[in-house]
Amino acid sequence: MVMESVPLRAERPRKRVWELTDQFLLEVVEILLNYIKKTYDGKSKVLDFHHPHQLLEGLEGFSLELRDQPEPLEQILVDCRDTLKYGVKTGHPRYFNQLSSGLDIVGLAGEWLSATANTNMFTYEIAPVFVVMEEILLKKMHEMVGWGEIEADGIFSPGNHFWGGTFQQQGLFFWLQQL
Repeated sequence: MVMESVPLRAERPRKRVWELTDQFLLEVVEILLNYIKKTYDGKSKVLDFHHPHQLLEGLEGFSLELRDQPEPLEQILVDCRDTLKYGVKTGHPRYFNQLSSGLDIVGLAGEWLSATANTNMFTYEIAPVFVVMEEILLKKMHEMVGWGEIEADGIFSPGNHFWGGTFQQQGLFFWLQQL
């Protein structure tokens, strides 16, 4: 299959752009599903190990070189396959790690959904469904630990840097209450 690089906002007829987009995304999903199936095959390797210098030099067409021009969609598909080929299969039956193991298929579906929505979760204006879901989930979590509406509060965090700032603010608030 040969696909040309066509940005979604191209001047070409809209139908052709969506045909290419559809074809490309279906190929990506096929790559991902094949990887998931292969990951759970106990006879396969957990990792096709190569030293960093080997990855940097390139393996069988695998290249980490940054070019000045956009890559064609076909090359992006090759890069997707290679990225998965040379990575650790964390869902493999013989993979053991304290931080990750296996694949949460519902979590994966949620990640695909939120990535497709291409939104952030900061305000109701930009993500109304996600904000309401967060409130419902927090309420349920509060009920599970026995907190009433007065004692309960909470937020979800997008990452460690966010939490660092949040904890600093909470510490400062606690300290200032003591004065």
